[in-house]
Amino acid sequence: MNRFEQQVDVLKSVEGFCYSVCVHLLNEEAIAAKAAKAALLDLYRDKQFWTLEASEREKAVQRKAVSRAVEQLKSR
Repeated sequence: MNRFEQQVDVLKSVEGFCYSVCVHLLNEEAIAAKAAKAALLDLYRDKQFWTLEASEREKAVQRKAVSRAVEQLKSR
């Protein structure tokens, strides 16, 4: 498995968690999906994210999901 495939697998493994954080904060599936997508793209581009241990990655996912959900709330 190449590096890209490994990164995609990691993002797939946290996608549900990321989306659930966004839905919990936004209470609207379409907007939550948009926030989660943005958060996952941010994480993909974040070189530091890929150096974290698995337990730290989950915290990073939560922080990024909250950040993107808050952005969605502000833009309403």
